[in-house]
Amino acid sequence: MMMLGFILLVVVLYCWNSSANSGGSSCINYRFGANTSLEILNERYARGEIQREDYLERKQELYIQKQPISLKKDK
Repeated sequence: MMMLGFILLVVVLYCWNSSANSGGSSCINYRFGANTSLEILNERYARGEIQREDYLERKQELYIQKQPISLKKDK
């Protein structure tokens, strides 16, 4: 029983450390396939599912969407 607890502790510490070093994406999310939209787009382009023009257009859209939106009104 104590050995199981130790193994669980090691796994949790590994995941916590890897998420801290990778900029926030935890190993648990990675293992279960939680990809970002850009990763999915890159994979589809690499597999040849979409053409270059479509890829570049969609990539630009994703970058535009990630820009912070200001709620202040210009006077």
